[in-house]
Amino acid sequence: MATDDMELLREYAARHSERAFETLVSRYAGLVYSAALRQVENPQLAEEITQAVFIILARKADKLSQQTVLSGWLYRAACYTAGSARKQERRRQQREQEAYMESTLQAAETDAAWKQIGPLLEEAMMRLCQADRDALVLRFFEGRSLNEVGQALGGSEDATKKRVSRALEKLRKFFTKRGVRSTAEIIAGAISANSVQTAPALLAKSVTAVAFAKGATASVSTLTLIKGALKIMAWTKAKTTAVVGITSAVLILGIGVGYFGFFYQTHLEQTRSSKLPVGNVAPMVSKGSGYAVVLASDGSLWSWGEEPNGSPVLGLANIKNTVSLCRIGNESDWKYVASSEYHSLAIKSDGTLWAWGGNFSYQLGDGTKVNRTTPVPSVPGNDWKQAAVGGQSSFALKDDGTLWAWGGAYLGTGDDKGRTNAVQIGTSANWVKIWASDIQTVGLQSDGTLWFWGSPDGNGRGTNNFLVPTRISPDTNWTDVCFGYFTVFAIKSDGTLWSWGNEANFYTGASVASMNVTPMQVGTESDWQSCAFSSSEGFYQLLRKTDGSLWALDASDHRTVKPSSEYKPIKSQKLDLPKNIVALAAGGDNIGVILTRDGEVWTWGNVFGSHPPNAFWGPNHNYTHPIYKVIDKPWQLSVIDATK
Repeated sequence: MATDDMELLREYAARHSERAFETLVSRYAGLVYSAALRQVENPQLAEEITQAVFIILARKADKLSQQTVLSGWLYRAACYTAGSARKQERRRQQREQEAYMESTLQAAETDAAWKQIGPLLEEAMMRLCQADRDALVLRFFEGRSLNEVGQALGGSEDATKKRVSRALEKLRKFFTKRGVRSTAEIIAGAISANSVQTAPALLAKSVTAVAFAKGATASVSTLTLIKGALKIMAWTKAKTTAVVGITSAVLILGIGVGYFGFFYQTHLEQTRSSKLPVGNVAPMVSKGSGYAVVLASDGSLWSWGEEPNGSPVLGLANIKNTVSLCRIGNESDWKYVASSEYHSLAIKSDGTLWAWGGNFSYQLGDGTKVNRTTPVPSVPGNDWKQAAVGGQSSFALKDDGTLWAWGGAYLGTGDDKGRTNAVQIGTSANWVKIWASDIQTVGLQSDGTLWFWGSPDGNGRGTNNFLVPTRISPDTNWTDVCFGYFTVFAIKSDGTLWSWGNEANFYTGASVASMNVTPMQVGTESDWQSCAFSSSEGFYQLLRKTDGSLWALDASDHRTVKPSSEYKPIKSQKLDLPKNIVALAAGGDNIGVILTRDGEVWTWGNVFGSHPPNAFWGPNHNYTHPIYKVIDKPWQLSVIDATK
């Protein structure tokens, strides 16, 4: 077939045979279209890329070597052209955005494997040498026998078998580094079954007509794609030639990485976006340290981020970092989730309590100190309705209004000791909501009173620690609570915002820090409705007003200790975000997360998920802080579900 391909191409080049060129287009339009579609995820753009590739072929018909494997050449051209198209699309849609890497989940069977392999296939293929890539295209994209592949490549069947096996192993290793655990056999089967789709019926005819004229009648956008792809192909050829000389190679790579890096460095690139499934469950976003967990409205759980403290907080088994939302298990019966620095609790619709993450203080409630990489049953019972986690401590409310706690210190038991097993806090059966952050806990009772216990200053060493739930004010109209840097924020039913704790004076304007022990009003507004779940030790909060608008309270300038006169005033700033937000969270000094009603998850600030666990540990196992990429403008997270 390869010889026949080149004969047809020579016939076109020599005699301008439309029949010959149309035969080639009909033969390979599906291969080119499928490769393009996987990358751009836009059928119309994939058709335009297919058009561009065959125009390039028409222009280069008289220059290709007789030994060229045409299907491999077309596949490579499709990847280059799609890469150029993606770059142009990103510049058009998100000019001020940067992108981020994409990771995938484990695979066990061919169908599940393809859902993970598909988005990464082109990147993996383009990392192979040309001979290996041509071998896989012929063997699995076109379904050729090993003998036919060997003839096309000029080698024996045995040598071809070894080449194909080596190439598959290279793909397997590549996918493993991206979190896809599979075998070479499953990868081969997934590629064979899914890599080439039937191109749209009229595409071959339109491609032939335009390409036959070498693009004379092509659209401006198609010509732009051609120009970009030809530039990349020329650069690649120059780079390959220059490898024979070390000095030349260094010079070319130094010049080329800026332009060509978008194709190879996928850790700087988001190639696709998606939505979480939707349903009738009240959705949630719960942020921990370096990660977040999202409860979708269909009852499924998702997470993304990294594990900076060594605890398996993502709940994704062996996956330790990911910038894409990955599904936790395959259940769709979750109704509540709460996350902290080291662990998470979640409640199912049947009222059972589950946990995962670090367990060094018995905080998972399973009676052990064994870390759990996926959700496991926690404290027994089927009447749990709400949970909260703070640092190494766990709290949960039952349907009867009683409050229970276990794990680390300052549980509200009358001392600062932890508990191996769950114990009831006090005797009240009037609790309706609980919030926790590190060693500060706040509870709301049915009469609207607010109660606090733990350490007001956050260091746990002071003499004014509250060892049991203590009513924080005589008011009875409290509605919502969130946390800052060991600081508590609370909203009343009259729409006013109040604060107390370690550095509440930054917000309240209190003249002396000693006034931080009791709530004081923040600003004069009276239209606050709710505040976002926020992790401790952060100077960035998100709040909503009664008109549905979203506001940021940014005190990150206070992260650095300096004279009071040098601090910037803390102001609330309105954010221009979609109004159909159904859940939100905040943390750190710049991080916001929102979930929209139709299942989109958007975030901004530090980009979580790009650091593997060893990035947080230096020599002698000393903890270190890696540098985070920061994207100030909101960007949408992609979604990976290996259960479908």
